[in-house]
Amino acid sequence: MAIEAWKCVVKDCKGFIVFENADFDFNNIPILDGIYAFDDPSCTECGKQYKVVPHYTVITAEDEFEEATSTCITKFEKREIERSFENETVPYYKVQRFINMRGYSYSVDSVMNGYRAKKRGEYISYTMKDCVENLEKELKELVCDY
Repeated sequence: MAIEAWKCVVKDCKGFIVFENADFDFNNIPILDGIYAFDDPSCTECGKQYKVVPHYTVITAEDEFEEATSTCITKFEKREIERSFENETVPYYKVQRFINMRGYSYSVDSVMNGYRAKKRGEYISYTMKDCVENLEKELKELVCDY
């Protein structure tokens, strides 16, 4: 299986066009909506429709045939991690997703302890400070200081 990721052409969109290219048969190209196209994926964020046409060019589904830019699949994976963080509503899981997004090895409990230490005026590391400052709202909800 080979997965490709292309950057969406919509201005300010952070989404990707993702499709599997392992089974493309150049001898039998399907016709989708009157166009020779292997697949018709959509943007992961804005939903804009695209067509994957022969020679691995990705174009928009409308008539303007604007070409998208190929990108690394790790950029897509990173954006998916960011999206899961942005969409999380449960404070504990939001802290956990932030730790994952930044690539830190902290546990949620250690970040909560770092928050308490900062409130007491104690030293915390640069990366712990990053967690505490970016997750202050969630940590206030998780840490009950009476």
